Amino acid sequence: MKAMVKRFAPLFALFAGVLAIVLGVAIGQVTRALAQMPPQEQVTILELPPVSPHWIAATSFGGSIMVTPITLIDGDSLRVVGTITGGLTAMFAAAPDHKQFYTADTFYSRAIRGDRTDTVTIYDARKLAPASEIVIPNKRQLAVQDTTAMSVTPDGRFLLYSNLTPATSVTAVDLQGNKVAAEIQTPGCSEILILGEREFASVCADGSMLTTQFDDNGKATEQKRTAKPFFDVDKDPVFAVPAMIDKQAYFVSYHGVVYPMDISSSPSSPGESWPLLTDQDKQAGWRPGGWQPVSYYAPEYLMFVLMHQGGEWTHKKAGTEVWVFNVSQHSRIARIPLPVEANSIRVTQDSKPLLFAASMHEGVIQVFSALGGQYQGQIQEMGQPFTLYGL
Repeated sequence: MKAMVKRFAPLFALFAGVLAIVLGVAIGQVTRALAQMPPQEQVTILELPPVSPHWIAATSFGGSIMVTPITLIDGDSLRVVGTITGGLTAMFAAAPDHKQFYTADTFYSRAIRGDRTDTVTIYDARKLAPASEIVIPNKRQLAVQDTTAMSVTPDGRFLLYSNLTPATSVTAVDLQGNKVAAEIQTPGCSEILILGEREFASVCADGSMLTTQFDDNGKATEQKRTAKPFFDVDKDPVFAVPAMIDKQAYFVSYHGVVYPMDISSSPSSPGESWPLLTDQDKQAGWRPGGWQPVSYYAPEYLMFVLMHQGGEWTHKKAGTEVWVFNVSQHSRIARIPLPVEANSIRVTQDSKPLLFAASMHEGVIQVFSALGGQYQGQIQEMGQPFTLYGL
């Protein structure tokens, strides 16, 4: 064995020398390559431009009911500009100055069970990053997203959100003090329709309306209820979200009747109802429907209603057209056909308003000129867009 090693020793030495040369060349090349590489990329946080009048927010059903995707959309570029991830059936609202967004969220320590924590999360609107959060009582309304479930007062001082335990109430969150201020009881009434700095209205289960005034401590100072219902909850119920135009709230019923409410008084006072449908419309089976079927353009007294052809109790059916009504004249002035059936609509309030129409089953949001009805295009791959919010 020793003789064999001695015999091949020169070869071993030669091999080791060649290997050293190869390794030296390789290391040198790697060193030069590293020296020529650009510096490593730095992680940065992009900031959005100021909110545009043609931006809206859309909530959708995610892959899990425990999270709520909230997507910000630009109607001009037909692009998604950012996303926020809310908790279980998150509520959403925007600050009047557009500098902050708010979500009311529910979380469980073991995803679907365990200890429950409810919060109001405050987001920087430019970074879409949480700036702070406020822990709130575990009693907020847990239901499919609703634009009347949470609102901000015009001065940006209070965030109001609905509770359902099943008793109904409204919690006032002091955004300046970063704390829960008070809970306002609204027996048998839900929804938050902001009427002023410290005033909101709620629709009640019997068809009446409750007007609530509160102070700077978030406590109710006066509540007045209409003497009688303004619609028949059994024969002709109304959709929750009205068209709010010039101190009037126009509620649309399942059968296509408009019930105006004068919200300048306390309590609100009902006006004369009027029909959306002609006899021909009724014979053709037209009626309003969808999840969010009513919107408006206040500067020109226009109400937009999502319409479909169907029978009794089809009030959740997707719409094939959007009809435009002049509420002052009680007349239809336009019909906008939809390339894709839609469940929800929203109109912006600027000088050149856009109409957004969300299709939950197709996963698209269509965009139209609100005043001319021209089709602008669509944003695709939106998941299941459900509720549309103005910013």
